[in-house]
Amino acid sequence: MGSSQMLATKLAKMSANVSLRIFFSLALCIFVETHLYAQRTKTSHRAGEQVKAEKGLKDNRYFFYFINPSVTNFGTEEDKKIFREAILRDMISQMLYMRFLFHESYEEIRKAQKLLIDVYRNVLKRDIENARTLLNGIVPAVFESNDKESLLYLRLGYRDLNVAQIYLGMGDNITENLYSMRLYKYVEAMKTAKHGCRYAILGMIAVSESKKDKTVQTGISYPLSVLVKSIRDAIYEYERPHLTFNSIIDKIYEHVSKEQREKYLTIHFDSYFKTTFQKSFYDEIWEKAEVDTIEDYKQYKQMLD
Repeated sequence: MGSSQMLATKLAKMSANVSLRIFFSLALCIFVETHLYAQRTKTSHRAGEQVKAEKGLKDNRYFFYFINPSVTNFGTEEDKKIFREAILRDMISQMLYMRFLFHESYEEIRKAQKLLIDVYRNVLKRDIENARTLLNGIVPAVFESNDKESLLYLRLGYRDLNVAQIYLGMGDNITENLYSMRLYKYVEAMKTAKHGCRYAILGMIAVSESKKDKTVQTGISYPLSVLVKSIRDAIYEYERPHLTFNSIIDKIYEHVSKEQREKYLTIHFDSYFKTTFQKSFYDEIWEKAEVDTIEDYKQYKQMLD
């Protein structure tokens, strides 16, 4: 009887030890699994922030590249002030990204985009107004000449002007904090508004060429004048598709007065997203790289050093 009790006691102790070992093993497994899950979650979250920052930097590169000629050519002091801060914040976001500070980088990307929205809206409204002024300016001459070519350009110009206004409204009505989507819609609007400016300049050239043809025909007998006009129309129809950027510049020098020439040349360059013969505003800011003038940069400086 005594030996049976001793055996039972030993078995009970062995069972308790096994249970204790199992408990500690399970606890260790749970701890390790929880730790690994936390690490995976943290890594996944960090990877998501990296993707967002990377896409934001890529978008911003395009947004800055696209708006830079317009700010350089026609930007007001207020536009340039806002654009400068946006450029500097973009520079800071790139520095932070290079140091793997993806969350902080994305915050600066968003701040830069918010500033760009104000610049885009100002420039876009000015582009629409420029297109309208140019188109309205050639209307009397176009209808007086009854030239088919200039009438076509006039119609195309007003069409693009209306489309640009629609895109502007669409961009304004996108959810406010969706900065990237709004900017892409403003890009579409700006492209269309600048096309309107191109058509206005082409219409001006076409109506001027039409007047020139009529002047040449004065004093020539009717059958001969008809023949001359037919030949000129055939030549113009052949050459029209080859009207290049530089040939339009030549036409502006030919048909625009000295007082208005610089204005038309700048609009022509701007409509092709080019700057006139000067360094762009974006390049000037990058050369100086005065990121220390941004207050937030002082907070990041310790991380970057």
